[in-house]
Amino acid sequence: MASISGIGSTTTSSNGSPLNFTGLASGLDTTSIINGLTALDSQYIQQLTQQQTNLKTQQSTFNDIGSKLQALQIVAETLTNSVSGPFDAHSASSSNPTAVTAAASSSATPGQYTFTVVSLAYANQIASQGFSSPSTTIKQGTLTLQVGSSAAVTVTVDSSNNTLQGLANAINAAGGNVTAAVVNDGSSTPYRLLLTSGSTGAANDIQVTNNLNSGSGASIDPTNTTVQAGADAQIKIGSGSGAITITSPSNTVDGVIPGVTLNLLQANPTQPVTVTVANDSSGATAAVQNFVTAYNAVIDDINQNDSYNKSTNAAGDLLGNFTVENLSQALGNALTQTVGSVNPKLNNLANIGLTFNDTGDLQFDSTQLQKVINGQVPGVSASDVKALFALTGSSTNTGISFVLGGANTRPTNGTPYQVQATQAATQGAITATNALSPTTTIDNTNNVFSITVNGRQSGPLTIAAGSYTPAQLASAIQATIDSDNQLSGSNVSVGVSNNQLQITSQLYGRNSTVAIGAGSAISSGILGFTGTETGVGKDVAGYYVVKGKIETATGFGQILSGNSGNANTDGLQVKVTLTPSQITNTPEASLTVSSGIAQQLDQLLNQYLKPTTGTLATVNTQLNSQITDVGKTITNQNNLLQSKITSLQVQFTAMETTLSTLNALSQQLAIQFASVPTIGGTQTPYGNNGTGKLSY
Repeated sequence: MASISGIGSTTTSSNGSPLNFTGLASGLDTTSIINGLTALDSQYIQQLTQQQTNLKTQQSTFNDIGSKLQALQIVAETLTNSVSGPFDAHSASSSNPTAVTAAASSSATPGQYTFTVVSLAYANQIASQGFSSPSTTIKQGTLTLQVGSSAAVTVTVDSSNNTLQGLANAINAAGGNVTAAVVNDGSSTPYRLLLTSGSTGAANDIQVTNNLNSGSGASIDPTNTTVQAGADAQIKIGSGSGAITITSPSNTVDGVIPGVTLNLLQANPTQPVTVTVANDSSGATAAVQNFVTAYNAVIDDINQNDSYNKSTNAAGDLLGNFTVENLSQALGNALTQTVGSVNPKLNNLANIGLTFNDTGDLQFDSTQLQKVINGQVPGVSASDVKALFALTGSSTNTGISFVLGGANTRPTNGTPYQVQATQAATQGAITATNALSPTTTIDNTNNVFSITVNGRQSGPLTIAAGSYTPAQLASAIQATIDSDNQLSGSNVSVGVSNNQLQITSQLYGRNSTVAIGAGSAISSGILGFTGTETGVGKDVAGYYVVKGKIETATGFGQILSGNSGNANTDGLQVKVTLTPSQITNTPEASLTVSSGIAQQLDQLLNQYLKPTTGTLATVNTQLNSQITDVGKTITNQNNLLQSKITSLQVQFTAMETTLSTLNALSQQLAIQFASVPTIGGTQTPYGNNGTGKLSY
């Protein structure tokens, strides 16, 4: 039997192909009728589909605004840095860059500094006697090289490398602090072994122990000629009897000008050089311009999507949206506020050339900012600009200084926080058990020791031979430790107290450790150490007091940090340089914390951008839910529509089938009536009238 499907009447033929006979029996356009009967249902589904599309568009627009907010937050955070931020940068320029160049760190103090470069530092160079060829065979044995108090290296010369060039290659391969080359001086025996110290300075001469004395080759004396004596650089500040002379083993000099590194290129004792240290306005200007650009990108996006174009009658995707209008207002409020607890001459953005136009965009007059940073505006400075943007603080005790604050650190708002230290940070240190002799003689029988500093183990350390007073011995040990590559970065200071050697780590806290090791200098007792001395530092300890309530803190080294979850001091860090004797039972300092505009903006942006609890995350979740719900409704309505269409199809198919059956019956009856005999020669009035249908 034929199966019926689709709108109207459709059968399936014997070969399986669909045959549509819509309205064949009735003459009705059943497809149009069904479409008309279901038009409202289809229109409702179209409205739902458009609603879902609009929701997805809103979601995409919010995501775009969120991306721009994240970019703004990244830029804002650079302005909030309490340490090494764009307003801390300094530049250093030299009046004679061919003689001296300079680089300033964030800790440098602006000003002009004048000095003369008396002499440069040089590396020691020594050379052997001359030979006729680099391939000249030399005697075999060992050659030990040492630079200053650094570790010695020993080179073995045998039948595989007992030539002048072979010895140079072996020295370079040994990896010590000496480089070797075979040079030609143009004489009758021109080839000489040239040794160059890897470190400049008078204390870094090359020491050679020559045991090349076996075999039939030529004898070689690497110390035959001093080509260049090792020398320290000298800088002189001032003139006359009160002049200060500073020496340095290197031509890269730190400490002459605080926070400035000098690179000495040329000496001229009669030509003063002036280094000018200034605030770096270019870096600050670029950082503020980046902030302006990122902020305007957000505002422009909001304005575009929360507007109505009268000429085109087009509405923005977020027109009238409560969330985006609140965001726009909150951003404007954050940037137009006056910052408290800062210099009143520089407590809003307009003071540094930042103003708003009619659309809410920021406009930046960089000239005004540069004048402020360069000290051209009376009563304000670069530090005031930093306070305008960043989280800053000031303490009543020089032994407790503000370092930085976290995203959850709150400003004091008129009531300073109290800082109570309960334990001072200390350094790991050791003191020799026994006292030193008035004169200590160091030779190859008592010159080796090792030490562990801050968890790093030195190699065998060799003290230069000589006779020393206690102070001189401390200096020699200091130089020996400083030259060890394995202790690089783990600095110590070596001194004498009560005629006993003391070695102190420069690090503070529980990671500050010093432990004496072994070696002939220890076993001989010449240094006063027994080999058991160890020392461990302590971290600072304490807490904050906010309006009478204690907020806990954790110490690491000299840094005291407010614990996570504190209501006001979460992430607040101060540096405590107090000594144990300066710790009292009362708060050591009052700390005023000021939150600048960029800091407060960063906190506002956090409210919108937190991954799971932020406003935009909540909006996205709500939109996802609405999109899903509308999608489910669309599916249900499509199912209902299809069910309605199917029902109407069945009904119209049944009607067509019935009419078709009746028509067939009519045709049969017409045929039968046509065959009825006439009565009285007259045909009966019944027939089909040639139509195939009954007629009366």
